Amino acid sequence: MATSTHLIAAYLRIEQDIRILIDSGTVRAGDRIPTEDELCDRYGVAKMTVRQGLSRLVASGVLIRRRGIGTFVAAPKIERAGNRLLGFEEDARAHGVQPSTEVLAKSWVDATPDEAETLGLSPNVQVLRIDRLRRTDGEPIALNTILLPPVIGRLLEHLDFGRSLYALTAEALGQPVAYADQRVEAVTADRDQAALLGVAYGAALLRVQRITHLSDGRLLGLTRSHYRGDRYFIALRIER
Repeated sequence: MATSTHLIAAYLRIEQDIRILIDSGTVRAGDRIPTEDELCDRYGVAKMTVRQGLSRLVASGVLIRRRGIGTFVAAPKIERAGNRLLGFEEDARAHGVQPSTEVLAKSWVDATPDEAETLGLSPNVQVLRIDRLRRTDGEPIALNTILLPPVIGRLLEHLDFGRSLYALTAEALGQPVAYADQRVEAVTADRDQAALLGVAYGAALLRVQRITHLSDGRLLGLTRSHYRGDRYFIALRIER
């Protein structure tokens, strides 16, 4: 019993000390913490005890492990308000980080049966598809796919989709985005997504699908975003 209590106290002390280093600014987001061997020597405990303390910090989102590289201080998660229709850039700037967008591909493609049904199109109709990589402060944070129906796609295809879709729409069409039907689910990263986002294959992602409408009632299109689960969460107020 005494031994067990000693071990618990040891890994709680390691956890507490690392939190103090982070809170004081001694170590910052992206910094590597000491190795397990270094922590074992510093605290005079076994590696299993060190791992216990680190695992608790990883589970709570304070640290992140990178296989074969080390354990690092995680960047704070960005809160996405689930009851407000905000674009990625608005959301990022509201949290004090600098957003950027890289267009990976843009082409006309055949809509899948599910996509055609969602967009109210006949089968085999082509839609404008734009694939984008979103970053905050230079770090990959999300993959975003836009699917625009033909009428809207032809009006917007010449524009720079490295900018906010909502801003482009308001400028080009003279109609702001009014509302969206949103669906959120937890998924895991496939190999392509993992490589682009810099996460492990099978890592947790937050999949957000929106069917967005303009203020005049027209359907703007369908967007699907895959956010890194270690960097994003959805916040909702629920009233009874």
